[in-house]
Amino acid sequence: MRKCKGFRKSRYGASVLLCALLGIAGCGKAANEVPTPNPTATEVPDAGPTAEPTLEATPEPTKAPTVTPEPTKEPEKINTWFDFGKGKNMENITIEVTCPPEYRINKADVTYGRIVKTSYYSETCEKNRNVIILLPEGYTEEKKYPVLYVLHGIFGDETSMIGDGNSGPRITVGNMIAKGDAKEMILVFPYMYASKTQDVCTAIDVANTKAYDNFVNDLTADLMPFMEDNYSVATGRENTAIIGFSMGGREAIAIGLMRPDLFGYIGSIAPAPGLVPGRDWAMAHPGQFAEEDVKFDTEEESPYVFMLCSGDNDNVVGTFPESYHNILNRNEVNHIWWIVPGSDHSEPAISSGIYNFCKAIFKTEE
Repeated sequence: MRKCKGFRKSRYGASVLLCALLGIAGCGKAANEVPTPNPTATEVPDAGPTAEPTLEATPEPTKAPTVTPEPTKEPEKINTWFDFGKGKNMENITIEVTCPPEYRINKADVTYGRIVKTSYYSETCEKNRNVIILLPEGYTEEKKYPVLYVLHGIFGDETSMIGDGNSGPRITVGNMIAKGDAKEMILVFPYMYASKTQDVCTAIDVANTKAYDNFVNDLTADLMPFMEDNYSVATGRENTAIIGFSMGGREAIAIGLMRPDLFGYIGSIAPAPGLVPGRDWAMAHPGQFAEEDVKFDTEEESPYVFMLCSGDNDNVVGTFPESYHNILNRNEVNHIWWIVPGSDHSEPAISSGIYNFCKAIFKTEE
């Protein structure tokens, strides 16, 4: 197992944009009809036979042309499993390259999880740190819940990934749980910038990215124990997952590699440069790992699920996500990789990653 001793210098990420979709429901009442009374009949003297009126044919109304509705397009489904015979088997996981629209909107008949905004003391950073916790609908201390940690991009914070109330992971995962497509789980949205001397990221450079690399220490030494002490959390790698976007995507991979004893599921959406040495438009990245070290030492350390995805038009992180996929292939690491069509460094890549990942995790006993 790879220990996280004094992180290597690292780097970069990208701001998160989240797409908002508004669901509107309307209703109306039918008015009651009041019958009109019949008029009183009046007798008229017989005036002899009356000529029959001429009957004119009433033209039939012109029928509107029949319009055949276009069939709803099913999301493209692919199997993108890269199997090197090591670790848990992901071959039965089918990826829907875009999240189905019905999972991305706030629905009137679904009750979503409860948001808790709180803080914990970090020995790593020597200060209180903000965190948002999303408890599933019906949360009770009588049950133990698996936990998914969701990491934001560079310059983001704990509010960046949860969504705006009408879209985002809270809505997507809530819809999935309501339909039985995902397990009940607690979602944790931490603030990743972990520095003793600085509260916010001020630039894309080595000094600032080291604070993001330091988050693994804050997460494992401070935040995870806080969650276990204060919430009904199921422990063990089979009950603990991590996913991130951009800088958070890079750190999710790094944390999964460093602490496979704690995290059994790893997800990464449009991961930023800097996992390994390289250069992008912003800076030269020293790298957190040498390329040959991006792997798990034993079959027991391999994650149950390991997913990476990125948009096909991402001009922020470019081809770095695919380069990580290629490194994993060279190092024979089991994983799932797909490209989200029509996506830049935001939607629909983010919802695609969240949806497919949450559909697959916490099901190791099935």
